Amino acid sequence: MASARAMVRDRVFAAPFVVVALAALIVGIVGLLSADPRSWTLVLTVIAGVVLCGPFQMGIGHGRGYPTMGVAIIMLSVGPVTGDPVLDVCVWAIGVAISQTVLRRSVMHTLYLTGASTVSAIGFEAVSEAFLFLGNWHWIAYLPASIAYYGIFLLVEFIRQRTRSSADRGVSAAEVHPGRLALVAVIAAGTAMLMEYVDTMVIPWLERGNDVDRSPFVVLLAGALFYVFAQRSRSADVEARLGAVANAAIELPRQDSSALSSTLVARARSIVRADDVELRSTAPERHEIGAEVRLESGLGQYLVASRKIGGGSFTRDDESSLATLAHMASEAARVQEEVDTLEHRANTDPLTGLPNYGSFQKALVTANEYRAYHQGIALLFIDLDNFKRLNDTFGHRAGDELLRSVAERLQRSAGGGDFVSRVGGDEFVVILTGLMTVDHAKESADRIVAALSEPIELEGHTMRPLVSAGLAFSSHREIDAQSLVEDADRTMLSAKRSRRAEGSIEGSTVSVSSHRSTRLNEIVARAIQSNRLILAFQPIIDMSTDRLWAFEALTRYVDPELGPISAPSLIARAKSLGLMNELTKQVITKALDAAEQFRALAPTVDCMTVNLELGQISDSELGPFIREAAAAHPDIKLCIELNERSLRTVNDELRRDAERLQEAGVILALDDYGSDDSVVGALVHFPMDILKIDRGLIDNLKDARQREVVKALQGFGDNLGHTVIVEGIETREMADVLQGLGVRDAQGYYFGRPQPFAVTMERLRKYGITADLNAATAAS
Repeated sequence: MASARAMVRDRVFAAPFVVVALAALIVGIVGLLSADPRSWTLVLTVIAGVVLCGPFQMGIGHGRGYPTMGVAIIMLSVGPVTGDPVLDVCVWAIGVAISQTVLRRSVMHTLYLTGASTVSAIGFEAVSEAFLFLGNWHWIAYLPASIAYYGIFLLVEFIRQRTRSSADRGVSAAEVHPGRLALVAVIAAGTAMLMEYVDTMVIPWLERGNDVDRSPFVVLLAGALFYVFAQRSRSADVEARLGAVANAAIELPRQDSSALSSTLVARARSIVRADDVELRSTAPERHEIGAEVRLESGLGQYLVASRKIGGGSFTRDDESSLATLAHMASEAARVQEEVDTLEHRANTDPLTGLPNYGSFQKALVTANEYRAYHQGIALLFIDLDNFKRLNDTFGHRAGDELLRSVAERLQRSAGGGDFVSRVGGDEFVVILTGLMTVDHAKESADRIVAALSEPIELEGHTMRPLVSAGLAFSSHREIDAQSLVEDADRTMLSAKRSRRAEGSIEGSTVSVSSHRSTRLNEIVARAIQSNRLILAFQPIIDMSTDRLWAFEALTRYVDPELGPISAPSLIARAKSLGLMNELTKQVITKALDAAEQFRALAPTVDCMTVNLELGQISDSELGPFIREAAAAHPDIKLCIELNERSLRTVNDELRRDAERLQEAGVILALDDYGSDDSVVGALVHFPMDILKIDRGLIDNLKDARQREVVKALQGFGDNLGHTVIVEGIETREMADVLQGLGVRDAQGYYFGRPQPFAVTMERLRKYGITADLNAATAAS
C-alpha cells in the first residue's frame, strides 16, 4: 500500500517533466522537418553522440553506486546545430530520449529523465548565451554552464525525493559528494572545450585550411570514447554482479528449507540494489520486477523487487539477475526436497513407517554421546513371539497388519524423547532417555510392553500379541554404545529361551540386564577424582638455532594393579564418565606450574602446550578457566592444541570463543594436520597461531609429493605469520631433509621422548636449551 502511494506521488511530480519531454520531442522533430539545419549530418551525429554518451555514468555519492551523473551535455558544445538554441536543446533531447529508452524499463521514468534533462539543458544554454552576450567568452562559459546543468538536474531530483515519505526516499543532498560532483562538471566542461578546440583548431591545421566541416567527426569521436569508457565500467559491474550471483549459487544449495527464503531475499536485495524485496503470491506490478520461484512443492511464489535504492528504475540486467536467483533457489529447493525424500526412504522402514536399523544406530550414538552426565539411557529390545506361526496360519497380510499395529502402539506408548525403530522382521527397539535409575527404566519398559499386549482384531480374530523383551540400562556415557544392543539382545533371547523351557505361552515379559561400568571405568574415575594423574613433557625445538623453546604436556597414569593405562584409553574413559573437564583442569594447572619451574632454569623456554577437545574452549565449559589460568602465569605462554578433525563441527560461537582466548594471550594450535582425512577448510575457517603437521605427512620423505606438501604448508605459515611445527621426527636424516625444505620448528623422538617432570628438569640443568642432545652427547 505504501509502495503504491509512493508510485502515485512520483507520477504526479513527474507529470510536468513528462509534458516538457513530449513537447521537446515534438518541437525537435517538427522543427527539423520544417527548418533547414546547416548540416543534417551534424544533427544526426549529435543525436547519435548523445545516445553513445548515455551509458556513461559517474558516481557522485560518498559510496559506490547511486547517485550517478552522465556527460551527454557535452554534445551541446558543438556550435549551433540548427541556429536556434531552443531547437538545439530539443534535438539534443531526442538523443536523450532514445538513450534512456534503451537503458530503462519504465517509459514513465524515461520521459521524466528526458524532461528533467531538457530543463537542465536549457539552463546550460542560457548560461552559455549569457557569456556570449557579455563577449566572446564561450571557452570560459563551459564550466559554469555545466555546473548550472548539473545543479538544476540535482535540484529537481532532490525535490522529487522530498515529495516522498521518509521511508521511500532515495538520494538526498547529504549523500552527494561535492568533490565528485565538481569532478563530473570539470570533465564535462573540459571535454566540451577540447571538442571545440579540435573542431576549430586541430582539424583545420591537419587539413591545411580545408573548409570542409569536420564537426560530425568530433562529435562521434567524443561519443565513441565515452561509450568505450561506459562499456569498461559496465564490464566491471557485470563482473561484480556475476561474482555475486556465483556466490549465491554456492550459498543457496547449502541452506535448509527454513533459511532458503531469507537467504534468497537478502541476496536479491544486494544484487539488484533494491530497498524492498519480498516473496509473495502475486505477480510483480508495472513498476516492479520479479520472477516465479518454487521453494515448496506445489506452492508457487514470486520474488519481487519493488524499489531501487535511490529511487531509480530497474534495468534489464536487474531483471535477468533476479530471474537467475529465482531459478537457482527453485533448483536448490527441488534438489533438497529430493535429497530429503531419498534420505527418508533410506532411513525408514517402508512397512511400518518407523526408522530402520541404520537410523537406530545413529540415534543410539547420539543418545549416548549427548546425554548429560549421570543421566541414564536404556535400550528395550522387543521380539514378537510366534510371528512365523501367525504368518503361516493367517497369511502375510495379517502379519503385516500386526507389525503396523505394533509400530503404532510403540509410538503411542513411548515417551516424547524416546526413539522407536524396527530393526528386523519381527524385532523392534526403543531407546529410553532421561532416566535416573534402572527401576525408572523398568517402569517405562513395563508400560510399553503392556500396551503392546492389548488385544487386537486381526483377520476376524481377536488375539493378544505376545512379546519377549530385554532391557539394558546405562547410567553413564558408554565408550561403545553397541555393547548396550548386545546386552539387551542377549537378555531378550535369554527370556525367550526361559519361557520356552518352562512351556509358558501367556504373558509378555521384560527381562532386565544391569549394564554396569567396567573395572577400568572405576579406576580412571578414582584417579581423576583423587588428582593422581601425572604429566610427561616432550620438547619442541627450533632447528635453525638448535634451541629448545617449548614443551607439550601429555597425560599419563600408572595403576598399581593394572599398570600403565594408555593415553587414548584414559581420555576415552574420562569422556564417557563426564570427567573430561576435570581432567583437563588438572593437566593445565600442573603443566603451567611445571612451566614456571622450567623457565626458572631456562628463561627462554616460556611456552607450554596442552591438548583440548574443541568444545572445551567454549565459555560454557573451560573458556573462563583457561583465561584465568593464563592470567595467573603472565610469564608463560599457554598454548591450546585442538585436533584438526574436531574443527569440522566448528560454529560461529566457538570461533568467537577461540578469538576471546587469543585476546587473553592464549596461543591456539591446529594439531595433527595432514592425517588421512584432513581438509583444507580447517586452515582458513578457524583462528590459529600454530600449525602442527602430522607425522603421517613425513613418513616417506623420499616421496617428492610429501616434500612439496610440507614446503607448501611451511610457506603458508610464513606468509600468514603462523608458526609451523612438524611432528614425528625420529632421525637426523629426517631433520636435515626438513630443514632443507625450510622447516624450522620440530618435535619428535629424535629431539626427546615425553619424559616425567624430574627427568625434564634434569635435562634442562645438564644441557640447558640445547635441542640436539645426540650431537651434544657425542661432542662431550
